[in-house]
Amino acid sequence: MVEWFIDHPIVSGFITVLLMWSDWLLTIAQEKERVEHYFEHYQSYPTDTIEGHPAFQSSIPKRQLINPKHFMAALAIGTFVSIMLMTIPRMWCELFLGYVWGLFVIVDTQHLSNLIGYRAGRQGIHGKLWMHQRTGYLMQSGRYFSIALLLLVLSVLSGSVVICGVTIAGFVSSLRQLIWLRRIPKIEKEDALPGIQNTENIATPEKTVQ
Repeated sequence: MVEWFIDHPIVSGFITVLLMWSDWLLTIAQEKERVEHYFEHYQSYPTDTIEGHPAFQSSIPKRQLINPKHFMAALAIGTFVSIMLMTIPRMWCELFLGYVWGLFVIVDTQHLSNLIGYRAGRQGIHGKLWMHQRTGYLMQSGRYFSIALLLLVLSVLSGSVVICGVTIAGFVSSLRQLIWLRRIPKIEKEDALPGIQNTENIATPEKTVQ
């Protein structure tokens, strides 16, 4: 079936846009659930956000179904995919398509997992967890790395070029979290509860709901 998508680059570009937009929509759904329910059990610090990409963290609280900056980026990437499928040697098309789609499918899968967990957490959870953003990036990097290892085994056993591309996407996603981590202040040795020391810097549900 991948051959069909390679032969129809415009369709592949459109699907890329949909995959990237679905990433955004799942993030918004997750943020809505967090603000309305899950904030009682979870907050990150020094910035309270569920979005990993620094460029879009400030946009998430607005909960727009279509964010202009994100949607323009999706259109640009979708166009790029279409052009690449028309120009690169065909022997590289499967690897390229698996890599690009893998980036978004892996993230979408993680968002869906988080969203299901948030909804399940409406009952049966007590107490509150404060997680430093550096810790969150490290944990997410580990999840992506574990997924990539599974995909690596599957790509070797199946010999699928597409799965090989998805595998590369998994390792790149893991590395990306470590790169973003460098922007976050280090965890102090005396890491006090943010609710006590830094309440003026922590976003609350009242601040994020618009």
